[in-house]
Amino acid sequence: MQILIVGGAGDVGQCLTKNFTQQGHAVRILDLAPQSPEMAADLHITYFQGNLTDKALVQNAVSGVDTVINLAWSFADDPQTIFGTDIIGTANLLDAATTSSVSSFIYTSTAVVYGQALHHPMTEAHPCLIGEARKPLYALGKHTAEELCRYYYKTRGLPVTVFRFWWAFGDAIGGSHLRDLIQKAVNNQPIELVRGAGGAFATMADLEKAFMLAASLPTASGQTYNLGSIFLTWEEIVNIIVRLTDSSTSIRFIPSEQWQGPAFLNEIWDLDWRKATTELGFRPTASAEMMLSLFTEAMKNCITHVQKNALQK
Repeated sequence: MQILIVGGAGDVGQCLTKNFTQQGHAVRILDLAPQSPEMAADLHITYFQGNLTDKALVQNAVSGVDTVINLAWSFADDPQTIFGTDIIGTANLLDAATTSSVSSFIYTSTAVVYGQALHHPMTEAHPCLIGEARKPLYALGKHTAEELCRYYYKTRGLPVTVFRFWWAFGDAIGGSHLRDLIQKAVNNQPIELVRGAGGAFATMADLEKAFMLAASLPTASGQTYNLGSIFLTWEEIVNIIVRLTDSSTSIRFIPSEQWQGPAFLNEIWDLDWRKATTELGFRPTASAEMMLSLFTEAMKNCITHVQKNALQK
């Protein structure tokens, strides 16, 4: 299979590329970042560097591929970039995919489009409360891109599938809130949390599995699916950090209504992925116990990275 990964130089893209090439697939990558030496040395990879606003480049990258996986996003916090670059770029990509008659188009969205949880767990039927989102411009942009995908499916027959997930991890895991918690644990500082807050983490392997299932099933076209592998609370995560760092930090629990820390740590993102299970046959690739072990290994690498950076300062 010929697969184009847009935004393939990022963490998720690099992991998908490695797995796809090992399986014998030919991979194209379209990204703003320069090609890495590792990718340049892989004969299974064709690299296109540039912006999605470049229509000719986009058309060239898409032409002849079977599946497009769009991971690209600027993560800007201004409407000019979101709508002048991200949305225009998404439209260019959808146009090129339609012209090239690709077999499947996978759009990776975010749980942030739900805005704020009204009920638990959060199914795909949950309303998208954009104005209530922690990052409303990000939610608005992603939701607009989703709607564009649905428009191309309904009006031009493009086989688009949208996936929403909260937080992905592979051999390592990133995130400023995680790094802050690690630093507090390393320094044996007390950590404040809200009981029950947390989210559904997805492994790179499960993202890959879901994408390939959707690409192989015509019934996935026009559908939106939540994805996840394991739900973890911040309390569980901090306990892992404390154990790995041999910290003596204490945890203090604050009632949700009295919380004054980062809003991110006072949210419950318990995505329900039963629709993907029922319609795609998706199931996490490992048991809950193994998932916890994989997450712990990713945390070890994150802790090592935080400690290394602290030494360099």
